[in-house]
Amino acid sequence: MTKKILFPISDGVEDTEFVSVADVLRRAGGDLIIASANPSTSSLRVVGEKNIRFEADNHITEVKDQKFDLIVIVGGDRNSETLSKCETLITMLRRQREEGRWIAALCSTPAIVLGQNGLLEGVRATCHPEELSKFIPDKSAIGERIVVSNNVITSKSAGTALEFACKIVESLFGKGCCDTIAREYLINCSC
Repeated sequence: MTKKILFPISDGVEDTEFVSVADVLRRAGGDLIIASANPSTSSLRVVGEKNIRFEADNHITEVKDQKFDLIVIVGGDRNSETLSKCETLITMLRRQREEGRWIAALCSTPAIVLGQNGLLEGVRATCHPEELSKFIPDKSAIGERIVVSNNVITSKSAGTALEFACKIVESLFGKGCCDTIAREYLINCSC
């Protein structure tokens, strides 16, 4: 069964995290919608942290009423700050949590986007850098590379992006799909 996935990004997105996770989710067969969360709705172009240009499928305001099996967010300082202040996204993330659907957050976004907006209550989580853990209510997992807790998947950094993406695949599509992707990439992951 196809899974509908929203991947909101904005200027300053961490390029490696975005491309790695998007690629793995598409390989797994996810119906991935990349949405610009930039304040301007006039352009779908997003410029990554390392000045790589991406083209989003939609602006987040165009998909705000849709339901998603997963909303995934990744880091980059500017991107994290923009996403944390995007009222449309925060409303969608709150609805996602209330309805028990998946959220996945990488690097600084578990703290900056989820933690600062009260979306980690009752959730064990990790983030990077660890100084941001002040925004994580349950710090018992802060040293872990990837944490799955109450339909929220969190991970540390660009260095864990492929493992993070594999954990998402395992959670949404099952262990077999995760194993296949891990073999394709020649990586060891905990599928």
